[in-house]
Amino acid sequence: MSIMRKALICYGSRPELIKLSPLYHKLRLSGNITPILCDTGQHKDLLPPHMNSLNLKADVQLNVMRKGQSLDQLMAQLFAQLPEVFQKFHPDITIVQGDTASALACAIIARKKQCPIAHIEAGLRTYDHNSPFPEEIYRQNISKLAQWHFCPTQTAQQNLLREGYEPEAIFITGNTSVDMILDMQKKLTDERIMSSGPKIRKPFFLITLHRRESQGAPLAAIIASLLEFAHSRPEFDFIFPLHPNPASSDMIKALLGNADNIRLITPLAYPEFVQLMSDAFAIITDSGGIQEEAPALNTPVIVIRNKTERAEGVENGCLRLAGTDRNSILYELNLLIDDKAHYKAMQDAPNPFGDGKASERITRHLIDIIERNFPENAPPENIPAE
Repeated sequence: MSIMRKALICYGSRPELIKLSPLYHKLRLSGNITPILCDTGQHKDLLPPHMNSLNLKADVQLNVMRKGQSLDQLMAQLFAQLPEVFQKFHPDITIVQGDTASALACAIIARKKQCPIAHIEAGLRTYDHNSPFPEEIYRQNISKLAQWHFCPTQTAQQNLLREGYEPEAIFITGNTSVDMILDMQKKLTDERIMSSGPKIRKPFFLITLHRRESQGAPLAAIIASLLEFAHSRPEFDFIFPLHPNPASSDMIKALLGNADNIRLITPLAYPEFVQLMSDAFAIITDSGGIQEEAPALNTPVIVIRNKTERAEGVENGCLRLAGTDRNSILYELNLLIDDKAHYKAMQDAPNPFGDGKASERITRHLIDIIERNFPENAPPENIPAE
Protein backbone atom coordinates (compact mmCIF):
# COMPACT_ATOMS: atom_id res chain seq x y z
CA MET A 1 0.00 0.00 0.00
CA SER A 2 1.46 3.35 -1.05
CA ILE A 3 1.90 6.28 1.32
CA MET A 4 -0.31 9.34 0.89
CA ARG A 5 2.03 12.23 0.12
CA LYS A 6 1.43 15.71 1.53
CA ALA A 7 1.35 18.82 -0.66
CA LEU A 8 1.56 22.21 1.05
CA ILE A 9 -0.48 24.79 -0.89
CA CYS A 10 0.39 28.33 0.15
CA TYR A 11 -1.73 31.36 -0.77
CA GLY A 12 -2.24 34.89 0.51
CA SER A 13 -4.56 36.70 -1.89
CA ARG A 14 -8.01 36.27 -3.40
CA PRO A 15 -6.68 35.55 -6.93
CA GLU A 16 -4.30 32.88 -5.61
CA LEU A 17 -7.09 31.19 -3.67
CA ILE A 18 -9.44 31.19 -6.66
CA LYS A 19 -6.81 29.75 -9.00
CA LEU A 20 -5.70 27.08 -6.53
CA SER A 21 -9.21 26.02 -5.50
CA PRO A 22 -9.95 23.64 -8.41
CA LEU A 23 -6.51 22.04 -8.05
CA TYR A 24 -7.03 21.57 -4.30
CA HIS A 25 -10.30 19.70 -4.90
CA LYS A 26 -8.75 17.54 -7.63
CA LEU A 27 -5.86 16.60 -5.34
CA ARG A 28 -8.25 15.71 -2.51
CA LEU A 29 -10.04 13.28 -4.82
CA SER A 30 -6.84 11.81 -6.26
CA GLY A 31 -6.23 9.22 -3.54
CA ASN A 32 -2.48 9.87 -3.84
CA ILE A 33 -1.92 13.37 -2.45
CA THR A 34 -3.23 15.10 0.66
CA PRO A 35 -3.37 18.89 0.09
CA ILE A 36 -2.66 21.18 3.06
CA LEU A 37 -3.94 24.76 2.74
CA CYS A 38 -1.82 27.52 4.26
CA ASP A 39 -3.44 30.98 4.34
CA THR A 40 -0.80 33.65 4.97
CA GLY A 41 -3.51 36.17 5.87
CA GLN A 42 -2.68 38.90 3.36
CA HIS A 43 -6.35 39.36 2.41
CA LYS A 44 -7.66 38.38 5.83
CA ASP A 45 -10.93 40.34 5.60
CA LEU A 46 -11.65 39.48 1.97
CA LEU A 47 -11.13 35.72 1.94
CA PRO A 48 -13.83 34.27 4.28
CA PRO A 49 -16.71 34.75 1.79
CA HIS A 50 -14.60 33.16 -0.94
CA MET A 51 -13.62 30.25 1.31
CA ASN A 52 -17.30 29.53 1.90
CA SER A 53 -18.35 29.79 -1.74
CA LEU A 54 -15.42 27.62 -2.87
CA ASN A 55 -15.97 24.99 -0.13
CA LEU A 56 -12.51 25.49 1.35
CA LYS A 57 -11.09 25.60 4.87
CA ALA A 58 -7.51 26.55 5.67
CA ASP A 59 -5.46 24.00 7.62
CA VAL A 60 -3.21 26.75 8.97
CA GLN A 61 -3.79 30.50 9.28
CA LEU A 62 -0.86 32.90 9.51
CA ASN A 63 -1.04 36.55 10.55
CA VAL A 64 1.49 38.47 8.48
CA MET A 65 -0.26 41.80 7.90
CA ARG A 66 0.52 44.97 9.84
CA LYS A 67 -0.99 48.42 9.34
CA GLY A 68 0.98 50.54 6.87
CA GLN A 69 3.28 47.63 6.14
CA SER A 70 5.89 47.87 3.37
CA LEU A 71 6.76 45.04 0.99
CA ASP A 72 9.99 44.46 2.92
CA GLN A 73 8.10 44.17 6.19
CA LEU A 74 5.58 41.79 4.63
CA MET A 75 8.37 39.52 3.39
CA ALA A 76 9.98 39.62 6.85
CA GLN A 77 6.72 38.42 8.44
CA LEU A 78 6.39 35.63 5.87
CA PHE A 79 9.96 34.49 6.48
CA ALA A 80 9.35 34.52 10.24
CA GLN A 81 6.11 32.50 10.20
CA LEU A 82 6.34 30.05 7.28
CA PRO A 83 9.18 27.84 8.65
CA GLU A 84 6.91 26.68 11.48
CA VAL A 85 4.37 25.45 8.91
CA PHE A 86 7.01 23.23 7.30
CA GLN A 87 8.12 21.96 10.69
CA LYS A 88 4.54 21.08 11.65
CA PHE A 89 3.34 19.38 8.46
CA HIS A 90 6.56 18.02 6.85
CA PRO A 91 5.18 18.31 3.29
CA ASP A 92 6.60 16.14 0.51
CA ILE A 93 6.01 18.85 -2.08
CA THR A 94 5.17 22.56 -2.01
CA ILE A 95 2.74 24.12 -4.50
CA VAL A 96 2.83 27.87 -5.15
CA GLN A 97 0.85 29.86 -7.68
CA GLY A 98 1.70 32.92 -9.73
CA ASP A 99 3.79 35.87 -8.68
CA THR A 100 2.88 37.05 -5.18
CA ALA A 101 4.95 37.77 -2.08
CA SER A 102 3.47 34.70 -0.37
CA ALA A 103 4.41 32.49 -3.35
CA LEU A 104 8.01 33.73 -3.43
CA ALA A 105 8.50 33.53 0.34
CA CYS A 106 7.04 30.03 0.48
CA ALA A 107 9.27 28.91 -2.40
CA ILE A 108 12.38 30.29 -0.67
CA ILE A 109 11.53 28.55 2.62
CA ALA A 110 10.65 25.31 0.80
CA ARG A 111 13.98 25.34 -1.02
CA LYS A 112 15.79 25.94 2.28
CA LYS A 113 13.88 23.01 3.78
CA GLN A 114 14.79 20.81 0.79
CA CYS A 115 11.12 20.42 -0.12
CA PRO A 116 10.60 20.34 -3.92
CA ILE A 117 8.45 23.07 -5.46
CA ALA A 118 5.75 22.97 -8.13
CA HIS A 119 5.00 26.37 -9.66
CA ILE A 120 1.50 26.86 -11.03
CA GLU A 121 1.06 29.54 -13.74
CA ALA A 122 4.77 29.44 -14.53
CA GLY A 123 6.59 31.19 -17.35
CA LEU A 124 4.63 34.46 -17.61
CA ARG A 125 6.97 37.31 -18.54
CA THR A 126 7.16 40.94 -19.57
CA TYR A 127 10.95 41.05 -18.94
CA ASP A 128 10.45 44.48 -17.37
CA HIS A 129 11.00 44.48 -13.61
CA ASN A 130 8.93 47.64 -13.27
CA SER A 131 5.87 46.36 -15.14
CA PRO A 132 4.22 44.77 -13.29
CA PHE A 133 6.10 45.61 -10.09
CA PRO A 134 7.01 43.62 -8.05
CA GLU A 135 5.30 40.63 -9.68
CA GLU A 136 7.75 40.30 -12.57
CA ILE A 137 10.64 40.07 -10.09
CA TYR A 138 8.79 37.55 -7.94
CA ARG A 139 7.84 35.16 -10.72
CA GLN A 140 11.27 35.10 -12.32
CA ASN A 141 12.79 34.19 -8.96
CA ILE A 142 10.16 31.53 -8.25
CA SER A 143 11.13 29.90 -11.56
CA LYS A 144 14.73 29.71 -10.35
CA LEU A 145 13.61 27.91 -7.18
CA ALA A 146 11.02 25.51 -8.61
CA GLN A 147 11.64 21.95 -9.72
CA TRP A 148 8.53 21.72 -11.87
CA HIS A 149 6.83 24.41 -13.95
CA PHE A 150 3.16 24.22 -14.96
CA CYS A 151 2.64 26.69 -17.80
CA PRO A 152 -0.73 28.02 -18.95
CA THR A 153 0.32 28.42 -22.60
CA GLN A 154 2.93 27.48 -25.15
CA THR A 155 4.29 31.04 -24.99
CA ALA A 156 4.98 30.63 -21.27
CA GLN A 157 6.70 27.30 -21.99
CA GLN A 158 8.89 28.92 -24.63
CA ASN A 159 9.89 31.66 -22.20
CA LEU A 160 11.21 29.07 -19.77
CA LEU A 161 12.97 27.08 -22.48
CA ARG A 162 14.78 30.22 -23.66
CA GLU A 163 15.84 30.85 -20.07
CA GLY A 164 17.46 27.41 -19.93
CA TYR A 165 15.02 25.35 -17.87
CA GLU A 166 14.90 21.60 -18.55
CA PRO A 167 12.16 20.64 -21.04
CA GLU A 168 11.17 17.56 -19.02
CA ALA A 169 10.35 19.80 -16.01
CA ILE A 170 7.97 22.03 -17.99
CA PHE A 171 4.32 21.13 -18.61
CA ILE A 172 1.67 22.99 -20.64
CA THR A 173 -1.62 22.65 -18.76
CA GLY A 174 -3.78 25.72 -19.33
CA ASN A 175 -4.61 28.06 -16.47
CA THR A 176 -6.60 26.90 -13.45
CA SER A 177 -8.42 30.27 -13.42
CA VAL A 178 -10.30 29.12 -16.53
CA ASP A 179 -11.31 25.91 -14.72
CA MET A 180 -12.72 28.01 -11.90
CA ILE A 181 -14.53 30.56 -14.04
CA LEU A 182 -16.20 27.93 -16.25
CA ASP A 183 -17.31 25.91 -13.23
CA MET A 184 -18.74 29.00 -11.52
CA GLN A 185 -20.47 30.14 -14.72
CA LYS A 186 -22.17 26.74 -15.00
CA LYS A 187 -23.35 26.91 -11.39
CA LEU A 188 -24.73 30.40 -11.92
CA THR A 189 -26.45 29.37 -15.16
CA ASP A 190 -27.97 26.30 -13.50
CA GLU A 191 -29.15 28.55 -10.63
CA ARG A 192 -27.46 26.32 -8.09
CA ILE A 193 -25.80 29.54 -6.90
CA MET A 194 -27.90 32.68 -7.05
CA SER A 195 -26.00 35.93 -7.39
CA SER A 196 -26.88 38.69 -4.93
CA GLY A 197 -24.63 41.31 -6.52
CA PRO A 198 -25.65 44.90 -7.38
CA LYS A 199 -28.78 45.31 -9.50
CA ILE A 200 -27.97 47.25 -12.67
CA ARG A 201 -30.46 48.49 -15.25
CA LYS A 202 -28.17 50.01 -17.88
CA PRO A 203 -25.46 48.27 -19.91
CA PHE A 204 -22.29 48.68 -17.91
CA PHE A 205 -18.52 48.60 -17.89
CA LEU A 206 -16.84 46.77 -15.02
CA ILE A 207 -13.66 48.49 -13.76
CA THR A 208 -10.89 47.09 -11.57
CA LEU A 209 -7.66 49.00 -10.89
CA HIS A 210 -5.09 48.13 -8.23
CA ARG A 211 -1.59 47.86 -9.75
CA ARG A 212 1.13 49.07 -7.42
CA GLU A 213 3.08 50.72 -10.23
CA SER A 214 0.02 52.86 -11.09
CA GLN A 215 -0.43 54.35 -7.64
CA GLY A 216 -0.14 58.12 -7.26
CA ALA A 217 0.03 60.40 -10.31
CA PRO A 218 -0.35 57.58 -12.93
CA LEU A 219 -3.57 56.38 -11.26
CA ALA A 220 -4.91 59.94 -11.08
CA ALA A 221 -4.34 60.36 -14.83
CA ILE A 222 -6.06 57.04 -15.59
CA ILE A 223 -9.04 57.97 -13.41
CA ALA A 224 -9.32 61.36 -15.17
CA SER A 225 -9.51 59.55 -18.54
CA LEU A 226 -12.19 57.15 -17.27
CA LEU A 227 -14.18 60.00 -15.75
CA GLU A 228 -14.11 61.87 -19.07
CA PHE A 229 -15.31 58.74 -20.86
CA ALA A 230 -18.09 58.10 -18.33
CA HIS A 231 -19.34 61.69 -18.72
CA SER A 232 -19.42 61.24 -22.49
CA ARG A 233 -21.41 57.99 -22.26
CA PRO A 234 -24.39 58.57 -19.92
CA GLU A 235 -26.16 55.58 -21.49
CA PHE A 236 -23.71 53.30 -19.65
CA ASP A 237 -23.11 52.64 -15.98
CA PHE A 238 -19.61 52.01 -14.63
CA ILE A 239 -19.33 49.53 -11.77
CA PHE A 240 -16.11 49.82 -9.78
CA PRO A 241 -15.38 47.32 -6.95
CA LEU A 242 -12.73 48.95 -4.77
CA HIS A 243 -9.50 47.17 -3.88
CA PRO A 244 -8.83 47.01 -0.12
CA ASN A 245 -5.48 48.79 -0.49
CA PRO A 246 -6.15 52.40 0.62
CA ALA A 247 -3.24 53.65 -1.52
CA SER A 248 -5.51 53.19 -4.55
CA SER A 249 -9.05 53.09 -3.13
CA ASP A 250 -8.78 56.41 -1.26
CA MET A 251 -7.75 58.24 -4.43
CA ILE A 252 -10.45 56.54 -6.47
CA LYS A 253 -13.14 57.52 -3.96
CA ALA A 254 -11.91 61.10 -3.87
CA LEU A 255 -11.90 61.46 -7.67
CA LEU A 256 -14.98 59.41 -8.60
CA GLY A 257 -17.25 59.58 -5.58
CA ASN A 258 -19.60 62.18 -7.10
CA ALA A 259 -19.85 60.86 -10.66
CA ASP A 260 -23.49 60.19 -11.62
CA ASN A 261 -23.03 56.96 -13.57
CA ILE A 262 -20.03 55.51 -11.70
CA ARG A 263 -20.89 53.20 -8.80
CA LEU A 264 -18.15 52.44 -6.30
CA ILE A 265 -18.88 49.18 -4.48
CA THR A 266 -17.19 47.04 -1.85
CA PRO A 267 -15.39 43.84 -2.94
CA LEU A 268 -17.74 41.02 -3.86
CA ALA A 269 -17.74 37.30 -3.18
CA TYR A 270 -16.55 35.28 -6.16
CA PRO A 271 -19.97 34.16 -7.53
CA GLU A 272 -21.22 37.76 -7.57
CA PHE A 273 -18.03 38.97 -9.24
CA VAL A 274 -18.26 36.26 -11.92
CA GLN A 275 -21.84 37.33 -12.58
CA LEU A 276 -20.70 40.94 -13.02
CA MET A 277 -17.94 39.89 -15.41
CA SER A 278 -20.38 37.82 -17.42
CA ASP A 279 -23.02 40.55 -17.61
CA ALA A 280 -20.64 43.45 -18.34
CA PHE A 281 -20.56 45.11 -21.75
CA ALA A 282 -16.77 45.12 -21.31
CA ILE A 283 -14.15 45.16 -18.56
CA ILE A 284 -11.57 47.89 -17.95
CA THR A 285 -8.74 46.52 -15.83
CA ASP A 286 -5.08 46.38 -14.91
CA SER A 287 -5.53 42.94 -13.32
CA GLY A 288 -3.66 39.91 -14.59
CA GLY A 289 -6.23 37.27 -13.65
CA ILE A 290 -9.17 39.03 -15.29
CA GLN A 291 -7.26 38.96 -18.58
CA GLU A 292 -7.56 35.15 -18.43
CA GLU A 293 -11.02 34.85 -16.91
CA ALA A 294 -13.12 37.33 -18.90
CA PRO A 295 -12.38 35.81 -22.35
CA ALA A 296 -13.84 32.53 -21.05
CA LEU A 297 -17.07 34.49 -20.52
CA ASN A 298 -16.85 36.18 -23.96
CA THR A 299 -16.51 39.58 -22.31
CA PRO A 300 -14.11 42.02 -24.06
CA VAL A 301 -11.25 43.35 -21.92
CA ILE A 302 -9.45 46.69 -22.20
CA VAL A 303 -6.12 46.39 -20.36
CA ILE A 304 -5.00 49.67 -18.75
CA ARG A 305 -1.30 48.82 -18.73
CA ASN A 306 1.64 49.47 -21.01
CA LYS A 307 2.77 45.84 -21.00
CA THR A 308 1.09 42.53 -20.34
CA GLU A 309 2.50 39.11 -19.51
CA ARG A 310 -0.54 37.65 -21.24
CA ALA A 311 0.23 38.75 -24.78
CA GLU A 312 -1.55 35.67 -26.18
CA GLY A 313 -4.88 37.37 -25.43
CA VAL A 314 -3.85 40.47 -27.37
CA GLU A 315 -2.70 38.32 -30.28
CA ASN A 316 -5.97 36.34 -30.27
CA GLY A 317 -8.04 39.52 -30.09
CA CYS A 318 -9.90 38.96 -26.80
CA LEU A 319 -7.77 41.63 -25.07
CA ARG A 320 -6.81 45.14 -26.17
CA LEU A 321 -3.76 46.77 -24.60
CA ALA A 322 -4.78 50.43 -24.18
CA GLY A 323 -1.75 51.62 -22.26
CA THR A 324 -2.14 54.41 -19.72
CA ASP A 325 -2.28 57.43 -22.03
CA ARG A 326 -5.54 59.39 -22.16
CA ASN A 327 -5.87 59.33 -25.95
CA SER A 328 -5.23 55.61 -26.29
CA ILE A 329 -7.63 54.76 -23.45
CA LEU A 330 -10.42 56.86 -24.93
CA TYR A 331 -9.77 55.48 -28.41
CA GLU A 332 -10.08 51.85 -27.29
CA LEU A 333 -13.18 52.45 -25.18
CA ASN A 334 -15.02 54.42 -27.85
CA LEU A 335 -14.08 51.84 -30.48
CA LEU A 336 -15.88 49.15 -28.48
CA ILE A 337 -19.13 51.09 -28.62
CA ASP A 338 -18.90 52.65 -32.06
CA ASP A 339 -17.62 49.66 -34.06
CA LYS A 340 -20.00 46.75 -33.63
CA ALA A 341 -17.93 44.42 -35.79
CA HIS A 342 -14.86 45.12 -33.65
CA TYR A 343 -16.84 44.43 -30.47
CA LYS A 344 -18.24 41.16 -31.86
CA ALA A 345 -14.76 40.04 -32.94
CA MET A 346 -13.49 40.55 -29.38
CA GLN A 347 -16.44 38.62 -27.97
CA ASP A 348 -15.89 35.71 -30.35
CA ALA A 349 -12.07 35.58 -30.10
CA PRO A 350 -10.84 32.24 -28.70
CA ASN A 351 -9.51 32.19 -25.15
CA PRO A 352 -5.85 31.04 -25.32
CA PHE A 353 -5.52 30.51 -21.57
CA GLY A 354 -7.23 27.17 -21.13
CA ASP A 355 -10.15 24.83 -21.70
CA GLY A 356 -11.22 24.14 -18.11
CA LYS A 357 -9.06 21.03 -17.61
CA ALA A 358 -5.83 22.54 -16.26
CA SER A 359 -6.32 21.22 -12.71
CA GLU A 360 -6.96 17.73 -14.02
CA ARG A 361 -3.74 17.82 -16.05
CA ILE A 362 -1.68 19.24 -13.18
CA THR A 363 -2.99 16.56 -10.80
CA ARG A 364 -2.03 13.78 -13.23
CA HIS A 365 1.46 15.27 -13.62
CA LEU A 366 1.92 15.62 -9.86
CA ILE A 367 0.87 12.03 -9.23
CA ASP A 368 3.35 10.88 -11.88
CA ILE A 369 6.08 13.10 -10.39
CA ILE A 370 5.51 11.68 -6.92
CA GLU A 371 5.50 8.08 -8.19
CA ARG A 372 8.82 8.67 -9.99
CA ASN A 373 10.53 10.66 -7.25
CA PHE A 374 9.35 8.98 -4.06
CA PRO A 375 10.03 5.25 -3.68
CA GLU A 376 6.99 3.15 -2.80
CA ASN A 377 6.29 3.13 0.95
CA ALA A 378 9.36 5.25 1.73
CA PRO A 379 8.58 7.81 4.46
CA PRO A 380 9.23 11.48 3.74
CA GLU A 381 12.72 12.69 4.54
CA ASN A 382 13.19 14.73 7.69
CA ILE A 383 13.04 18.46 7.12
CA PRO A 384 16.24 20.11 8.35
CA ALA A 385 15.81 22.10 11.55
CA GLU A 386 16.55 25.81 11.66
